[in-house]
Amino acid sequence: MRDVVPMPSTTPSSTPDDRATSFQAVEGNAKEQYSGGALLVTAYAALWVVLFAWVAIVWRKQGALNTRLADLERVLDKAAAEGEKKK
Repeated sequence: MRDVVPMPSTTPSSTPDDRATSFQAVEGNAKEQYSGGALLVTAYAALWVVLFAWVAIVWRKQGALNTRLADLERVLDKAAAEGEKKK
C-alpha cells in the first residue's frame, strides 16, 4: 500500500492572523477589460434578442398551422358537401 505524502507548500502556512482583513487595491496595469454594468446590459440585450427570435419563430409556425387547419377544414367541408349531393 502506498503512503500519501503531502505536497510541500510553496507559501508559508497562513493562519487567520497572517491574512489580510481589509481590501487592498492592486497596483499596476491590472484593469478590468469590461465593466460589470456593460456586461449586465449586454447579457440582457442578448436575452431579449433570443426571446424575440423565439416568439417570432413560434408566431410564424402558429400562422402556418392556422393556414393548414383552415385548408383542411375547407377540404373536409367540400368533401362533406359532395357526399351529401351523392345521396
